[in-house]
Amino acid sequence: MIGEVLALFASFCWALAAVLYKKVLEHKGYFIVNLLRVAFASIFLAFIFLFINAYSLFLASKELFFFIFAAVNGIVIGDTLYFIGLKRIGVSRTQSISSSYPLYSMLLAAIFLNEKLNFTIILATPLIVFGIILVIPIEEKTYLVDRFSMFSLVAPVLTAFFWSISLITFKFILINGCNPIFAVFINRVISLPFLFFIAASTKELTQIRNLSKLDLFLVAIAGIISLGIGGISLFLSLSSLNASKAIPLSSISPFFAFILAFIYNKEKLNAKIIAGTTFIIMGVILLTLF
Repeated sequence: MIGEVLALFASFCWALAAVLYKKVLEHKGYFIVNLLRVAFASIFLAFIFLFINAYSLFLASKELFFFIFAAVNGIVIGDTLYFIGLKRIGVSRTQSISSSYPLYSMLLAAIFLNEKLNFTIILATPLIVFGIILVIPIEEKTYLVDRFSMFSLVAPVLTAFFWSISLITFKFILINGCNPIFAVFINRVISLPFLFFIAASTKELTQIRNLSKLDLFLVAIAGIISLGIGGISLFLSLSSLNASKAIPLSSISPFFAFILAFIYNKEKLNAKIIAGTTFIIMGVILLTLF
């Protein structure tokens, strides 16, 4: 029961953080926001790390490879795509679409972790796909003006795919006895050089001097909530449950994002967004409970 609660709590953390990220992304770049929030989360996790056993400090070369692989797919690629979605199509839509990652993760878990794949995926897949189609704002011509605008529509879908790769990789790491809190900490730290290089090469590092105290506060709090507290919750859940159960439970964040985006970001929630999100959540519940 604890594993299930932790997965659900992680989803709430991510939904709350998404609202905070959105406020900063309105006037700042994707890469610098990603870099700063990981940096703040790493500092927070370093403090938490002081309370776990020192034996976890040692990594085999094979484990290091998997950590790098997971960090690149999850935080570097997946989260950047996620930020593109947040900035371009909003919290409620992005959170709903990107939360379809259990669909990919269950397939990957069956292939690489030998977890059982039951018939419910046949029922859940159409629900999730149809939900995504409803949520994506394909009827709005403003999104079809240029290639980047069109890319922003599929960014959350790609986010879900890369997140699933990262999560399954971490489940593999945790199976081999790695401390979950240590795994979260190393994941964040390893991603920093990649994010710094990208931010520098895109000249977004210069935006640091223009960040207000409020921007820094929002990024820091969001990073700690999502990558720190939420990350620890998810990894502890993954260490106690099968990936095919923990990952779907952690994807219920659209339910929370709905309410938070409406209250704090003043996003308009039309019937298509509500219906699409409902279909996605129904699909995830099917994957989880049956």
